[in-house]
Amino acid sequence: MTRKKKTRKTGPLAASKKPRDEVQRKAPEGTKHKGKGHKPGSRFNPQQEAPKSGTSQPVGDSRFGSKKPITLVNTHAQQVAAQPSFDRAAAEAELQALENDARLQALLDRIDNGDELNPSEERYVDERTERFEQLAELLGLNFDDDEDDDDE
Repeated sequence: MTRKKKTRKTGPLAASKKPRDEVQRKAPEGTKHKGKGHKPGSRFNPQQEAPKSGTSQPVGDSRFGSKKPITLVNTHAQQVAAQPSFDRAAAEAELQALENDARLQALLDRIDNGDELNPSEERYVDERTERFEQLAELLGLNFDDDEDDDDE
């Protein structure tokens, strides 16, 4: 086998380049397919629609909402809360109705006798006694003094 001596010369490693004139003349036209969707940057640069002939106001940026001022403090709710509606006659009537409630009295007698109540009856007694205490407090009545007299 014959030996080939190494050289520093570079041989044809790649295809030769064509002159620029030929490359520019042979550029494909219209081969790129039109993509779907919006143009790049359309999120931050929305297209401005042409104003209609009937409107004279300038078209604003669609990203911003209404410029109508809103109230941060609800003045109506404060006025309603400032005027508590306390009808003393109605409270006294409700208190009297609770005192005369036959079912409540029967259940309280059963509790005093040591009988156990079912959950619905217990709930009824709890609701009525709690409402009775609320009404007594609103009207300024104090029924705790009776219990203190029994202790003495």
